[in-house]
Amino acid sequence: QLWQLVGGTAGALGWRESLRMADLYCQYERSPYFDRHSGMSLQEYHKAIESSTCVYVGNLSYYTTENQIIDFFSRCGEVKRVVMGLDKFQKTPCGFCFVEYYTQDDTEAAVRYLNNLRLDDRQIRLDRDSGFAEGR
Repeated sequence: QLWQLVGGTAGALGWRESLRMADLYCQYERSPYFDRHSGMSLQEYHKAIESSTCVYVGNLSYYTTENQIIDFFSRCGEVKRVVMGLDKFQKTPCGFCFVEYYTQDDTEAAVRYLNNLRLDDRQIRLDRDSGFAEGR
């Protein structure tokens, strides 16, 4: 359960309340990554990131399935969609995906609590993303 990830017990509180209390001890650090091909200025890019509900997931196993990703990321909220990164010639997974949530709170929780955890025997890396765009 998610409340175990943040090192506490839900007790009389629900897991969402436990997460809010855990937020007191966490500070979100803005990633230094900037997508220069986005066509946005640095300020526009960071503004898009802050309002986005999309997470970039890196260092995935090539054998991780979409269902495994949905199960793993559902710990932080309802997943709207998963877009797997595919090799453009062979159409096989290439170790990354985008996970889109319905709310910014769920997106923030995923980045805070699931980053650097293990999925399918690999330590994954998460960053907020400005959103998936076809051909990107």
